Amino acid sequence: MVHSKTVIELRNVVKEYILGKTIVKALRGVSLEIKKGEFVIIMGPSGSGKSTLLHIMGALDKPTSGKVFINGKDISLFDDWNLAMLRRKNIGFVFQTFNLVPTLNALENVMLPLEPIHMDEIEKIKRAKELLKLVGLEHRMLHKPAELSGGERQRVAIARALVNDPEIILADEPTGNLDTKTGLQIINAMRELNKKENKTIVIVTHDPTLLKYATKKVYIRDGTVERMEE
Repeated sequence: MVHSKTVIELRNVVKEYILGKTIVKALRGVSLEIKKGEFVIIMGPSGSGKSTLLHIMGALDKPTSGKVFINGKDISLFDDWNLAMLRRKNIGFVFQTFNLVPTLNALENVMLPLEPIHMDEIEKIKRAKELLKLVGLEHRMLHKPAELSGGERQRVAIARALVNDPEIILADEPTGNLDTKTGLQIINAMRELNKKENKTIVIVTHDPTLLKYATKKVYIRDGTVERMEE
């Protein structure tokens, strides 16, 4: 597969937090390019800055210094409204804790990001059903999160991340709360999306068994990129 267009670019990104009287340097000048259709695994020990890196890539957090470009646009120039629009249209998020609404069933959870969008209700239901079918959950769509296994909940979360048809999927430890077998099923589902729909997927993990799926591997330690392998 030819990767041409750069969808995410970080230039010398620094992120500092103030904890009491201490300045914590989460990222120390990270530069990174991710091209369309890549399946990127960002690997590193706990506290290495990988989740911070993902949040900055997804415009959930702003760098202390440095530049972030999404599709060539410098998002440090965006106001909160434009950042929210960027996240809604371009980026789907998958979290370790699933972040599903417990009172809603699988179908309603997947439809949730479509709430503010002007779209016919029948269309919304159709889109959500298609995605639940895509992740193999068409038979569980009326079940609430408490009635689903961890792997099924994560599949609902993936379907929800896809509902606005974003070109970028960012996943923070998506297999962290799952057993090995279920975790591999989730990664396989994401790899399929990457191949069939040419979605750009970035996964943050400390699980080395996932590395074999990557088209690009980024190793991060103490807030810096230690090495990269294509």
